[in-house]
Amino acid sequence: MRPLRLIGEFLEKGCDCLWAGSLNKKEGQYLLVIARPRGVSCLNHHENGEHYIGKGEFLMIGEPTRIVYVIGHKNPDTDSVCSALGYAYFKNLTDKRYVYTPARAGKVNEETHFVLERFGVAIPTEIESLIATVSDLEMKKPISVHERDSVQALALLMREKGVRSLPVVDDRGRFSGIVGLKDIARHYMESVGFTDITEAPIVVDILLKTLEGRVICNSGKIEHLTGKIFISAMQKGTILNKVRPGDIVIIGDQYDIQLDVIRSGCSTLIVTDGMPISSNVVSAAQERGTLVISSAHDAFATVQLMTMSEPVSSIMSGSNPTVGLYTPLSVLRERILESEYRSAVVVDSERRLIGFVTRTDLLHTVRKRVILVDHNEISQAVDSVEDAEILEIIDHHRVGDISTVAPIYVYNDPIGSTCTVVAGMMFLHQVSIPQDVAGLLLSGILSDTLLLTLSTTTDRDRETAGRLAELAGVSLQEYGKELLHASIDVGNKTALELIAADFKEFLISGKKLGVSQMMVMDCEQIDLMEEELLSELERLRVANGYDLTVLLVTNPLSSSQERLLLKGETWIVEKAFNVKVEEGTCILPQVLSRKKDFIPAVGQVLSVSRTETVR
Repeated sequence: MRPLRLIGEFLEKGCDCLWAGSLNKKEGQYLLVIARPRGVSCLNHHENGEHYIGKGEFLMIGEPTRIVYVIGHKNPDTDSVCSALGYAYFKNLTDKRYVYTPARAGKVNEETHFVLERFGVAIPTEIESLIATVSDLEMKKPISVHERDSVQALALLMREKGVRSLPVVDDRGRFSGIVGLKDIARHYMESVGFTDITEAPIVVDILLKTLEGRVICNSGKIEHLTGKIFISAMQKGTILNKVRPGDIVIIGDQYDIQLDVIRSGCSTLIVTDGMPISSNVVSAAQERGTLVISSAHDAFATVQLMTMSEPVSSIMSGSNPTVGLYTPLSVLRERILESEYRSAVVVDSERRLIGFVTRTDLLHTVRKRVILVDHNEISQAVDSVEDAEILEIIDHHRVGDISTVAPIYVYNDPIGSTCTVVAGMMFLHQVSIPQDVAGLLLSGILSDTLLLTLSTTTDRDRETAGRLAELAGVSLQEYGKELLHASIDVGNKTALELIAADFKEFLISGKKLGVSQMMVMDCEQIDLMEEELLSELERLRVANGYDLTVLLVTNPLSSSQERLLLKGETWIVEKAFNVKVEEGTCILPQVLSRKKDFIPAVGQVLSVSRTETVR
């Protein structure tokens, strides 16, 4: 399967699903990377660097604040998914302020699967909630230190970057702990007067970097320094009485004492001030295996720097809170307030460092940006839509209950499909529509109008479908049959699966309704499952507090009637359509459109009923 042009590019073949919307590589614009590696995590390479992505995780690339999700309703149908894909494509071509990312609010049905595979388009990412998360923050590439870096290197880095704390990582980039200025101060205070490093060995390589030193002889023979430290600031006899095998001696250009302490068995001789070292001293050291180091600093500075040569791991704390990219910001705030360092570390599933967040990162309100397509009611929208910033609504349904703080762009046209609306915008702006995009939009129109036969179908739908079929390179009639066949497959599905496939919730005049619609080629299939379906409708009604649950069953080969299965306040349907409901079923003499026929008729009854009740 190849992803939609300008919506995604496969970066890693070893993944079940991985795409990144590389809209314009020259400008460095990216959408979203979705990775589901087979069994293990993978490393993605792209122009902005390298990012590790854990199994089944998401990772933002670029600026999260520029991302706008284009998303349809829950229990997405083909029109909902295809209009989101098509409108994201259109917006990315006509508006460079944001990066528009197509998304879905649930599992795609079999018909939509068929459409996406037919035109080689990757399934949009699923969004379960629009609540602001860590991924919405403008996180820069985190500054970190390695656990083997010296305390001095840490201090210099913190001074250079002007930060008070830093995360610590291991060889694989995994978070090990955190270290702050107070840890450095505590370490320095505790090391005052230290003379024995047996309990805290110093790594020779780190020491050399700290001292700006070099090994004169026996390089590589000793990796860690242990034992007591002596400074040669006393008479020859005194120091020789104190030094024991394995100890460390810091000394100046005292040639005779250098030889004597080597013969006494010291493990390391550190010569200060970059003083020249006699060949006799070097020979004696080589003979006894003594490590000789030349330090660029004087004795006092050398001792101080030795205290700063311990690895960061010896002073770091491992108690700082960690969060993932999809941790809600409300949880992040709590963890930062509880943290001793007033920060939190962002990691992936394998604790690899992704970001570092402090209190200052949370000073401003952060919300996801979203465009709603094919719906405008909270009950049908993805969870926490009220917490997001809605930029636009593109729809063809009745006006629902979604409200916004600021004025927004709304395009609501009472035609057969949202895909017709989207295609109309592309025609109006003379946007080039590639074959795969045309195929998507055509599919949404044919699906939502039942092959242009429902009462919602307009001349614009028919005209648009014809133009899109030509652009997609398909026969309108033949492709319509393919689509119809893909959408009508009862198979071995359960009653819940059949009802949930195209289920919408409505709140009308104080009544809560759940209305599903399905197509079948043979009504005998429904006869066999009638009890099951009615039982599931009742279970859904009770579990979700619906006043009425309805299943509209349509046979597309017969336009003469519609079968209804319903539970709850069935009088609403009886009054709306002048029929009698018996044992939870009834037959209507015409094929219904849920949005144009069923909901308006039911809404009229409920509106009148409510008015009469008030009187």
